[in-house]
Amino acid sequence: MKTDRIYLDYAATTPLDPVVWHVMGEVGNTIYGNPSSVHAEGRLARTIIEESRKTICKLLNASLSELFFTSCATEAHNTILRGAVNDLGVKRIISSPLEHHCILHTLEHLKLHNQVDIVYLHVNSYGQPSLEHLEIELMKGKDVKTLVSLMQVNNEVGVQIDLDSYGLLSHTHKALFHSDTVQGIGFGEYDLQTLPVDFMAGSRVQGLCISGMTIP
Repeated sequence: MKTDRIYLDYAATTPLDPVVWHVMGEVGNTIYGNPSSVHAEGRLARTIIEESRKTICKLLNASLSELFFTSCATEAHNTILRGAVNDLGVKRIISSPLEHHCILHTLEHLKLHNQVDIVYLHVNSYGQPSLEHLEIELMKGKDVKTLVSLMQVNNEVGVQIDLDSYGLLSHTHKALFHSDTVQGIGFGEYDLQTLPVDFMAGSRVQGLCISGMTIP
């Protein structure tokens, strides 16, 4: 790789911090047990995972039972969306046409195979979903179990939404609120005791290297 290149895709991937590299190498070489096993090696691996869970939950001010590890954020989002439909009785999902493809493709699948009503909000010239349109759609479907799914930070243009505004509006109309926070986690503070989200998924927490997570 040429050394005169300037790399500007840090929101997607970054060089691995030497401290993280050291810890991952040490764990990979010494903690090899199956964390679901009852032998000593398995219990040690389980301990490492649970200590990581505690660290992340402390950063997010979340309960330990609220954090789930997945292989990636795509799996986390799919778990949330499909679970909301299959287990929570959601019949209508309000989203935006500018969501990540892992959201958009799942919504189309749910529409086709689960007969879920999918509504896409209007967006302004910056790519922000319309709060006014959201309120109209929430009022229109007030008798239908609804989930609102909107990304916090757009992965292509970087536009942000205020989670409090969209989440509170959703809750005011008795709808569940889910946010793709992949591009936000690690760059700001999150207090899940006060933030009006029912589900969120991300893939980094202030320098901690994790594959994916789901907060239900």
